[in-house]
Amino acid sequence: MRTKPIAKHLVLPVICCGLLAPAQASQDSRDKGRAGLDNLSQEMCTCAAYFSLLSSIIENSAKSEMRADAGKRIKSTGQAMLSQGINVARYIGIDEKVATKRVQLALQEMVETINNDPANSLKAMHTKYGLPCDALLQEAPQRFIALLKQFEAD
Repeated sequence: MRTKPIAKHLVLPVICCGLLAPAQASQDSRDKGRAGLDNLSQEMCTCAAYFSLLSSIIENSAKSEMRADAGKRIKSTGQAMLSQGINVARYIGIDEKVATKRVQLALQEMVETINNDPANSLKAMHTKYGLPCDALLQEAPQRFIALLKQFEAD
């Protein structure tokens, strides 16, 4: 019977495929996790810029202590977001300078948005940055955990 020799020849490739496929899947998972963490860091840096700009506007226009306090809280939120964005970047091997450059670029883009259409800039900024940043404040911890698990997959 010829089935035994054929089976013997197929055993090694089957075993190798069985061993390599999970390794490849794990590498793909890690790559996707790393890309997701990089995107999360980018979003955090953009939101840090948004909260920083927003706090400056509120603090500079504050006519009451309540507005000044709100500006300080928003500034604190921006600083925390920047710190976490840098931490995520560092974790995946991205230099902290890259994260701070992301903040600078986001601020430049925001200033251009405001200067290009001052009358409608509040709505544009709220839609483009405010809503996504508010959502990120709520969802960042869960996203980070899920991406971290994916990045550290075996």
